[in-house]
Amino acid sequence: MAVGFASLTAPKALWSANPVTITFSGSAGTASSGSVGEVVKCAPKVDNVVFHTTVSNPTKVSLSTSPGGETTCGPAPDAVTVTASCLVAAPDCKGTYTGTVTILEGYTNIPPSLTVTIVVT
Repeated sequence: MAVGFASLTAPKALWSANPVTITFSGSAGTASSGSVGEVVKCAPKVDNVVFHTTVSNPTKVSLSTSPGGETTCGPAPDAVTVTASCLVAAPDCKGTYTGTVTILEGYTNIPPSLTVTIVVT
C-alpha cells in the first residue's frame, strides 16, 4: 500500500511543448546551431535538478540546455533554452536526429522527458 501512495506523489514535469523540433542549416559546419525556448514546471516542487541531454548520434550533433539545471523546479514556470549544434563539417552534419532532455533529481528521473527532433539542412 505504501508503494501505491508513493507513486501518487511522485514528481512530474510539464513542458510547454513536447515534442519539439529544432531545424537549422548545417552550412557553417561546427559553427552551426539552432535552439528552441521551452518552459518547464514540476509538481510537486523538487530541488537541485539537472537537465540531462542525449542525442541519437553524439559524434555528429550535440544537445545542451541553458541553464543546465535549477535550484528549484516547481509550479512556477521556468524558461529553458534547448540548443543543438553540429560537431562535424557541414556535409557530414546534415540529417535528422532525435534527442531527449531528462530532468534528474539526484539519480531520480522526473518524467516525462522532452523529446527533441533535430533537423539539419
